[in-house]
Amino acid sequence: MEWFNNLNDEEKKYIERHPDPSHLVFYLKQGFSFYKSLLRGYEEHVLEEIELSINEGNAAENKFKNNNKKLKDYE
Repeated sequence: MEWFNNLNDEEKKYIERHPDPSHLVFYLKQGFSFYKSLLRGYEEHVLEEIELSINEGNAAENKFKNNNKKLKDYE
């Protein structure tokens, strides 16, 4: 864990206290600075959240359409 040992104490505490630092750690292991890793990790996290939100919306819409189709099939 050379990447971790190269961080200052404040950066180490940030990682240790973060609920899910996986995105940040990924970029630190790639050799990016803490700051650039933080930015890239945050951007990646936000993009994943947006994609998840879209997929949840699509799933809800599909469920609604399927339920309506079932109701029409019973008529």
